[in-house]
Amino acid sequence: MIVNTKYGQVQGIQEGNLNVFRGIPYAAPPIGERRFKPPNSLQPWEGVLQADVFGPVSLQPVHDPGLFPYVQSEDCLSLNIWTPSTGTGIEQTNRPVLVDIHGGGFTTGTGAYFNAFTFAERDNIVCVSLNYRLGALGFLYMGDLLGEDYRTSGNNGILDIVEALRWMKENIAAFGGDPMRITVSGSSAGAKCASTLLAVPAAQSLFRQIIAQSGATQAVRDTYTASQLTLRLLDKLGIPHNEAHRLLTMSAQSILEAQDNGLHTFGPVRDGCVVSLDPIHEVMASLNRKVPMLIGSNEDEAALYVPLSPEQKEPSNEIILAFFGKNSELVWAAFHQAAILLTPKEALNRTLTDYLYRIATIRLAEMSADQGHPVWHYRFAFTNGMGAIHGLESPFIIDSRVAESPSEQQIVANPMAHLHAIPSRGKKLAEAMHESWATFIHTGRPYSDQLAQWPLFTSEDRLTMVLDEISVVEREPELRDCQFPSGAIQL
Repeated sequence: MIVNTKYGQVQGIQEGNLNVFRGIPYAAPPIGERRFKPPNSLQPWEGVLQADVFGPVSLQPVHDPGLFPYVQSEDCLSLNIWTPSTGTGIEQTNRPVLVDIHGGGFTTGTGAYFNAFTFAERDNIVCVSLNYRLGALGFLYMGDLLGEDYRTSGNNGILDIVEALRWMKENIAAFGGDPMRITVSGSSAGAKCASTLLAVPAAQSLFRQIIAQSGATQAVRDTYTASQLTLRLLDKLGIPHNEAHRLLTMSAQSILEAQDNGLHTFGPVRDGCVVSLDPIHEVMASLNRKVPMLIGSNEDEAALYVPLSPEQKEPSNEIILAFFGKNSELVWAAFHQAAILLTPKEALNRTLTDYLYRIATIRLAEMSADQGHPVWHYRFAFTNGMGAIHGLESPFIIDSRVAESPSEQQIVANPMAHLHAIPSRGKKLAEAMHESWATFIHTGRPYSDQLAQWPLFTSEDRLTMVLDEISVVEREPELRDCQFPSGAIQL
């Protein structure tokens, strides 16, 4: 099938009841002299663009190349579209649009990972995924080193997303989508990107609502912290700080190999250009519209990667220092308080879950609700044997019915199995969660006839949907550490 866009014709392929378009460019290649600069608008092309394979992904570390079939390139700015088909073409033009921003700690991932078929085919939703610049190429702040032309370099990954949303605003109607009903969604780093858009003036007219799963604005850092992380990279590369311009022409692979891929090394920057310097609650108060939000986190996020063996009596401060910088003293104190009643491993899991995810999510819910934005908050509590770990909610939201579920024993033996299937006892929860998410995308309110009525979250009532085998509405406890800064890492 051929579709006319503002920039030229694209030809997709039919897969079942869907028309699928892969690898559509949404911006000019950020290569050569465009490295570390905002994306340029796309130039029209001649002829018909074959959109049948995923485009190259952003440069990223790959631990097992045999399991990573995607081509990497600096020229990575493309998107993918799944739209319901009548068999003869795209006839309906007012479907809601779901835009998925992939996670991966701002250093890994690709839009090719998004399983769009359930929402597109079962729920009559146009689904879009995209690639954006990652790691140093997308989030290395060099405004203090290279001047005004690079003031936005710490947010180029965010600007890529904004450019993709601008492309959708102009073109998604040709694929059956309603440009006025765009939901931006993401999990983990994708949720942090989606939440950051609330503080990006250029993005405000480009989406209607957001879904943020296990991520809020905690990854946004100040320019001093961002600059210190840039200096660390220069030191590792052996480049004097006054010669930072050498990053503009050296091989991208060399930069990739030298970058630190830690959880908080990269992320959006409050540069005063892309992301406002004003506190997020003041930015949200100034918006001329209300943004519906579906946001939450998981009960045991950090249990997926707590690097602590049962034999150890207590964890080292090194991991907390790496995650939080000078904020680590507050987190370290919280750990010792938790360890009074819990084992060291349990205390570390609880503390990291709170300070990496829960506090930021609750704060976003509170400040959004206080400004009159409709917020529905959840806490995912379904356990797979390790707890409600980071990422476990994703297959429940997709509710894929294609593959057989692994056994409970397989899930415990292979924690990553949760990324691919749902245990049989979770099928009803998956159906309810998928219906709630799909209804939110269609109407701006989550609803499932398999769940209790899901009330709005307010700072006073703090009503939260606890998603489990038996889901209930509970009052979310008050935050325990009101002194913790909104930016998780400060140097």
